[in-house]
Amino acid sequence: MAAGTALGFTLILASQSLRGQETKETVTVDDVTREFMVRLPEGYNAQQHYPVVILLHGMNQDPDDMERLTRFDELADKDSVIVIYPAALHGRWNVGVHPEVQRPMMGPGPRRRWGGGYPGGGGYPGGGGGGYPGGQRPNSQPDDQQRRQPPADDIAFFNQMLDQVGSKFSTDSSRIYAVGLSEGGLMSLRLGCALSDRIAAVAAVGAAMPKTMICVPGRPVSLMMINGTSDPVVPYGGGTEKNLNLHTISAEDSAKAWAKIDHCSEKPERSKLPAKGKGGMETKVDTYGGCQDNSQTVLYSVKGGGNTWPGGEQYEAENAIGKTSSDLDANQVIWSFLVTRKLAGDRAGQNQK
Repeated sequence: MAAGTALGFTLILASQSLRGQETKETVTVDDVTREFMVRLPEGYNAQQHYPVVILLHGMNQDPDDMERLTRFDELADKDSVIVIYPAALHGRWNVGVHPEVQRPMMGPGPRRRWGGGYPGGGGYPGGGGGGYPGGQRPNSQPDDQQRRQPPADDIAFFNQMLDQVGSKFSTDSSRIYAVGLSEGGLMSLRLGCALSDRIAAVAAVGAAMPKTMICVPGRPVSLMMINGTSDPVVPYGGGTEKNLNLHTISAEDSAKAWAKIDHCSEKPERSKLPAKGKGGMETKVDTYGGCQDNSQTVLYSVKGGGNTWPGGEQYEAENAIGKTSSDLDANQVIWSFLVTRKLAGDRAGQNQK
């Protein structure tokens, strides 16, 4: 090999190592293969230990949808974060609460094949009006078939997923966080309740606590919520979540209930983030302090916002999911909240490579 060719090859390898790297991983749970994507940040170095953010997609979405609509990879590269994008079984998370009779689905949007570009409709840029053959989404099943199947053991899935990620990549097991949108937000709440020995803190966007949810974490778990006051899927003031037909309490009562779990002060400190220019969206911030073990519960209420990711993509039409705020950068406020949270003591050392 000529010297110039060898040098060029070395430079190519170096540039590839500096870019974010994605790998598709699998684990087997109850004889079912479960998938997730791991994205390593630019300049990943196995000699360092990196915080981990699990990003949970909404109902009938997939990891690519979540990666695209949040644009979280940009922050992950800048702040050196490993991101995990798990795939729900048949596009649905087991949020730990039994739904009632199914209703017609509203956003988040139509499921597509993992890695296949935008769906053929549903409000994505360039989307057509076609949909899928016979009305059946890829990798999905009719509702009656789904109801006959036992719910997925998602807690076992997340435990196995974190075990595998901890063994293959250089992670900081004291700084693992769960963040989700809509049904993924409901799942992030469940993970905060059920995996408090592994999840340092959680954030839920466009989600609220189901009325029948039982949450007894082994320690206080910090929570950030971001909710639009005009969310057509998960009503801000409480009511029926439109996809799962679950009864949820209001966003404000959800924050209050979680603050009680964390043994916080009864009343929050209140502040506002002003709208940026005409047509912008003001955001009200309720912060519960004085919590046990320096935990915290914070609610961002986006005036006029929908079941959307502020600062992210308007992934479906406004009449389906509501408006997306461009005044608030959800990635930045979530990460600024999470980055200060860390598991203490023996909890942190079990899975660190």
